[in-house]
Amino acid sequence: MKDKIAESFLYHIWDEQHLKKKLQTCDGQKLKILYQGKWNTAAGPDFRNAIILLNSEKFQGDIEIHRTEYDWRNHNHNENPNFNDVILHIVFQNEHNAKFTISESGKKIPILTLENNLDENIEKLWQKYGEKPFDKLQTNSISCLLSESNLTENEIVNILKKLGRKRFQRKCTRFSAELVNSDFNQILYEGIFEAFGYSKNKETFLKLAKNITFQKIQGLSNLCKNHKDIFAILAFESGLNIEDFHFDFIDEKLVNYINSKQSKILAETGENVIQKSDWNFFRLRPQNHPICRMWQISRLLFSTLEKSIINQVIAIFSISEKAKIKPKTIQNKFYELLNQNSGSKYKIGKSRCDDIFVNIVLPVCYIYAETLNYQNLKKFIQEIYLSLPKLSKNYITKYISARFKKITSSPKINLCAQQGMMQLYYQFCGQHECKNCVKNYLRKKE
Repeated sequence: MKDKIAESFLYHIWDEQHLKKKLQTCDGQKLKILYQGKWNTAAGPDFRNAIILLNSEKFQGDIEIHRTEYDWRNHNHNENPNFNDVILHIVFQNEHNAKFTISESGKKIPILTLENNLDENIEKLWQKYGEKPFDKLQTNSISCLLSESNLTENEIVNILKKLGRKRFQRKCTRFSAELVNSDFNQILYEGIFEAFGYSKNKETFLKLAKNITFQKIQGLSNLCKNHKDIFAILAFESGLNIEDFHFDFIDEKLVNYINSKQSKILAETGENVIQKSDWNFFRLRPQNHPICRMWQISRLLFSTLEKSIINQVIAIFSISEKAKIKPKTIQNKFYELLNQNSGSKYKIGKSRCDDIFVNIVLPVCYIYAETLNYQNLKKFIQEIYLSLPKLSKNYITKYISARFKKITSSPKINLCAQQGMMQLYYQFCGQHECKNCVKNYLRKKE
């Protein structure tokens, strides 16, 4: 039996918490699991943002699961900084009686051995899970007190919409604070760059935007005769060599053109600080490759050199005062702005464009209108936010929807309510703050 055990089987045990009530780590600490974490579909630790108590002290971080404690070294996690936030190492067997695991940073990570801490006989668990694929959505892992209450559909929707408005205001507050050391062009520029990195390269794209600022791009207008020149600047500063990649827009002519620009770019910008190793190519869809996204964004940047990004974006809100407000029309205008003059193969997807519009464009433009006292524009942006249909689902909205089954297919769940789901998760669910959540939203019912 023990020879058959795979990590996928152990994921089931950990996710469903088939553990004894009283737990102790291998180094003797009392352990309590508050939240087992979210399954990680990307490279890195198996579960993210878990919450545990060690001798009554609260810790939040990652969980890594192995068959034996030696697999940590066998998989070279001890040399990988991506595993430095692991707070608990779960193993089935501790063959060498190790007291703790050592991270790349030198931190001692407590070990929990499953073999002697299961709440059921392992043969029964094997019959239940065996080699069954692990459910990555984790829709039934935590009981939700709010969803199990006697709140009506309307009451739940109103709570979510209230949270959605709160989420929007928090974004506005954050962007407003960033203006102290930045400007509207740079904030939009960084936001779009970060979004183009998706989940795998957000940080590196943001770093690129901070190194080569929009103001610096404008200052290099003497070098930027077309979008290829901007692409050359971004590609060089990214630390990536376009000759290493095979996309249909990269031909010998483009390679020669960019190589001819390298000395001038180097003279103007200096050595690039981003390295190829900073980028994550693990399970990356070709159209989301950094080179493709830089090729795409270079067109937008070239079109904004004279007008600036903020003016280009604000222009999409320009409508006749007598015209009927059509939020989707404004949203579609932004999609067209991001994808101007691009081939269909490398367009930014509608879903990603909508995410950028909602999470970056609307709050930044709202702050812009507030700063310049454009009251009509402020009101218009608010109405757009409150009227738009919901975005594509993500793991958080799936997580919340799985708990609030009575509103899953409700037509009342629009963008604002969906954003409220995100706020509910980040404020309460992700921190396992169930008592505070119930205290906030059920006290009036009581």
